[in-house]
Amino acid sequence: MKNTKNLLLTIPLGAEAHRFAEQFARQQATAQKGKRVYLNTLAVYAVYSYLKWLEIEVNWDESDCWHLGKQAVFNVADLVLPGIGKLECRPVLPGETTVYIPPEVTENRIGYVGVQFNESLSEVQLLGFMPAVDSVMPPEEVKISDFQALDSLIDYIHDLKAAIAPHSLPAIPSSYTPVNLSLWCEQIFQQGWQNLEAFLGTTNLAWAFRSTIQLGEKQLAHTQPIVRGVKLIDLGIQLANHPVALVVTIIPEANQKTHVIIQIHPTIRETYLPPSTRLTVFDQSQAKFLEVQARNADNFIQLQFSGDAGEYFRVEVALGIASITEDFVI
Repeated sequence: MKNTKNLLLTIPLGAEAHRFAEQFARQQATAQKGKRVYLNTLAVYAVYSYLKWLEIEVNWDESDCWHLGKQAVFNVADLVLPGIGKLECRPVLPGETTVYIPPEVTENRIGYVGVQFNESLSEVQLLGFMPAVDSVMPPEEVKISDFQALDSLIDYIHDLKAAIAPHSLPAIPSSYTPVNLSLWCEQIFQQGWQNLEAFLGTTNLAWAFRSTIQLGEKQLAHTQPIVRGVKLIDLGIQLANHPVALVVTIIPEANQKTHVIIQIHPTIRETYLPPSTRLTVFDQSQAKFLEVQARNADNFIQLQFSGDAGEYFRVEVALGIASITEDFVI
């Protein structure tokens, strides 16, 4: 069924979307490249927002359009769907009836989504989906009326997942070494992690960070010895520029269980976390287990749970489209 016979989905483009687009565009060598990158970024943001709403895993920061060097050379607007492939999000200006497909995006794509802007760039309509076909190069321009309904994209992703699943790696690959929390009890920290007490003693952090750590300690009603590790992370790389501290506390419990507390704290320049900072815990099957989001004037957020020895879990810290993940084993 052609796209013109279906209702089009409208996605608003707020201040955050334009902030990311402007910061990427500002770093281009010419105004023409800046305009191209601005529109590509908005198109990717719209499709990213749609897929995240559907709880489909997407990694923008692994996409070619996230990297400044590739932005400058190539006309790319791709999104990485982990374990599936790249989805190209092509911008369409108001009044245009075709979708431009640059030569550099005709390979290594699972398909294309048309994204049409309104005059003020305040919202877009997702025009539909066109799957890539093996050994067939799409034409340079495709009529909007030739795109399939947007629902076909969701069906296509589910079909690809089903086809790949029997041959895919487990949620946490055996070749990857997660952070081993049991080693922390022996004061062995790896992969950029440090003992929190030693870290606070050698690092010039803001008073707010130290005080929120103490506030978090008051919430611990356990009498068992606790071990705490910390890692500084920067959300959004050069864009968001919001360094935060990821603090993990482990408390041994009975029956080989361990109580785990995950906290996010602001550092250095900030008293409060950026609003909408998200902290999410996924279980070994990558299903979302717990999630919390910072409000205005939150000086830390946390999640806590108990797990068995040898159990894996994943932590994601996110702000807008920027996210960082860490894998752990108890």
